[in-house]
Amino acid sequence: MSGSPGTGGSNPRKFSEKIALHNQKQAEETRAFEQLMTDLTVSRVQFQKIQQLRLSQSRAQYYGGSLPNVNQIGNTSTEFQPLSVFFPGLVQ
Repeated sequence: MSGSPGTGGSNPRKFSEKIALHNQKQAEETRAFEQLMTDLTVSRVQFQKIQQLRLSQSRAQYYGGSLPNVNQIGNTSTEFQPLSVFFPGLVQ
């Protein structure tokens, strides 16, 4: 009774077939994982290149020309008005 082919006994041929199927499935999963990781790496490199390109383009517009005259920025009379102009109830 034990060891008969239909009862799931320890038939060496069945074990070797199961091991072979397991190894084949594992190899397929490994290939799929490696392909996914390769695609991810390629995508990451492309994203970094796009980011660097955008950064270099945004910096390029600031490298040309002269700097603004900081003496003219904010030299308006509204900045130096007393606080009582903005807060009428305030006594100084």
